[in-house]
Amino acid sequence: MLPRGFWKFLVHNVKELEVLLMCNKSYCAEIAHNVSSKNQKAIVERAAQLAIRITNPNARLCSKENE
Repeated sequence: MLPRGFWKFLVHNVKELEVLLMCNKSYCAEIAHNVSSKNQKAIVERAAQLAIRITNPNARLCSKENE
């Protein structure tokens, strides 16, 4: 259990977010470390639509600056 009172649910793709649709008051999503940045962006967008909290929403979404 997290300090905010949520239980973690490990998510690997967008389809796994549908499981949390009915339990979004007690569970939050955590994106797995091996998810690509493209899929992670899709997961974050879908979670915002479903009102699901994500523990690591911008883990790989850092943009690299051209030098």
